[in-house]
Amino acid sequence: MKLNRSALALLPLTAALAACNPTPTPAAPDPMAPFTGQTLGWAACDATILGSDNADLFSELGSRLQCADMTVPQNWAKPDAGTLSVSLIRVAASDSKQRQGAIFFNPGGPGGDGLAFAPFNAYFWANGDTSTTGGTNLKKMTEQYDLIGFSPRGVGASSRLYCGTNELIDPINPPAADRSDANVNRMIRAGKLVAQACQKNPLTPFINTDATARDLNLARQLLGDQKLNYIGYSYGTWLGSWYAKTFPEHTGRMLLDGNMSWNETMQDAFGLQPAAFERDFRDSAAPYLARQNALLGLGDTGEKVYAAQNALSEPLRSITANSTAGLMYSRDQLPFIGLVLKPAVVVDGLIRTHPDADLFDLLNLSTQQTYFPDPQLNETGVQLAQTLLFMRDDLLNAQPGPAELGSFESTFTAITCNDTAWKSDLSAARTLDDREARGYPLIGGASVSNPCLQWKGGPSVQQPKLPANMPPVLMLQNELDPATPQEGALRALNSTPSARMIFIDDEPQHAAFPYGTACVDTPITEYFLTGKMPGDKLTNCSALPLPGENAVVPVKTLNVQNGALCVATPTLSVQSLREQRVSYARDEARRIIERDAQRIFTAQGAYGLQVKPLTVTTCR
Repeated sequence: MKLNRSALALLPLTAALAACNPTPTPAAPDPMAPFTGQTLGWAACDATILGSDNADLFSELGSRLQCADMTVPQNWAKPDAGTLSVSLIRVAASDSKQRQGAIFFNPGGPGGDGLAFAPFNAYFWANGDTSTTGGTNLKKMTEQYDLIGFSPRGVGASSRLYCGTNELIDPINPPAADRSDANVNRMIRAGKLVAQACQKNPLTPFINTDATARDLNLARQLLGDQKLNYIGYSYGTWLGSWYAKTFPEHTGRMLLDGNMSWNETMQDAFGLQPAAFERDFRDSAAPYLARQNALLGLGDTGEKVYAAQNALSEPLRSITANSTAGLMYSRDQLPFIGLVLKPAVVVDGLIRTHPDADLFDLLNLSTQQTYFPDPQLNETGVQLAQTLLFMRDDLLNAQPGPAELGSFESTFTAITCNDTAWKSDLSAARTLDDREARGYPLIGGASVSNPCLQWKGGPSVQQPKLPANMPPVLMLQNELDPATPQEGALRALNSTPSARMIFIDDEPQHAAFPYGTACVDTPITEYFLTGKMPGDKLTNCSALPLPGENAVVPVKTLNVQNGALCVATPTLSVQSLREQRVSYARDEARRIIERDAQRIFTAQGAYGLQVKPLTVTTCR
């Protein structure tokens, strides 16, 4: 068949057009699609998902309570390089027509498991005292919000992190008392082994706050919410602020309670804690116990109670110090400090009077002593005395133990070392330890055991800067919070123009909400219900009386003035406190204190940096 000239003339043009319009190349698959496209499989929760049997509570919440596992990238920078699982628990808003979104909770740590916050808050807020505005508003929050608890990556029902190795950690004497080269070197070796054990685990670099914040953002997306609402305690303030700085356009109503100095480094934030614990015990807890002298018999002044603790022989002193630090987290536990300290004083007297007595002799003698005037309470005193004697004997005869951490301690170590750089070296840490062993003996003296000082490669993520469009956040802070001191909280407030703070004068515990007063709870609950923030940068509220008391006793604290300590009745303004940079032992140390006293000395990992020595002057 022949082609005419017209057809032949069209051939080059047709070929050219074909070359200009090639067959489209298929688009590369979106690596995030498997995560953002997943459907959360909400289903009935196992009654033991919180680590204990909560069948009755779960039954009360009924079908509103559901659980799901969310698949997240192991490495958010390379989402196709493996996955992890994050466990979620939801109590749906009881009035779906008024639903405003979801509130996520984080309890702190880092390494705390937040699953329980959803079911417990849903139940207690809905069934609390509605005769007050705050109580009524808490109930409304359960009606208008889904409450979401979650296990952060590394802990709980999510993919867990474990650090361990065969090498053994040698027994460590109480750091505040034994400043010998041998004991310090044992602490240094313990920090090195913990760092090495964690960094041998390939999951460790991906356990950090940035990854957890991105996990939260994915959960928000999968719930279909435009904004993430959040309540975070302690380290949870660091996580919440990290989220707000990373995703400001998706940050909703956010309460940060018990604040770290979250615009600074981990080292800056944690550098305040030994001084704060000492201050809380000396200026608040000890005077409180002195006011209970008729029952406890520890002395009728705070100075006498404080001296009773510090006069104990080792290792009794360090055992009670660690117990005291743990009990100071909650105002309701303050009386128990005295219930432990008084038997320790009596036992210490027995040990000094009978220097050749063995454990069984001391146990027999302890049953013959009087600890408290109340007969029933005295029986408790005998039991506590014998417990202290067993703990003392264990420490005096301690053997090397494995460098192995549980998921909480592993995650704590990974996040604190991965989030921001640590600048102190071991020499500076030892200098700091020597100073803190003298000035802050309650928990001070162990900076050299910090694994972050021997962490290879530095942080695994970049801390976000404060963005120009930083959303408003509401902060709640206790004046004498021992774990997240007011100095760091005020620095976070001062450096964040959009932040507002409610400050509870004379309150000694760690974190507070819900607190039980109109001054604290009403503006916070109204903020979540209406979005209205307090108008003032700083709002002062009065504390509640301590257990067994009818009135608040103002606390006299040692404040910082021009680099020197001075005695003053506290008055607070936004600019009233200067920096104190000392060392931090461990956030949430109570978990370890209650479980195993020896691990306090081998794993407490105090974190700090050098400071100028402080002198005592008179405040002007």
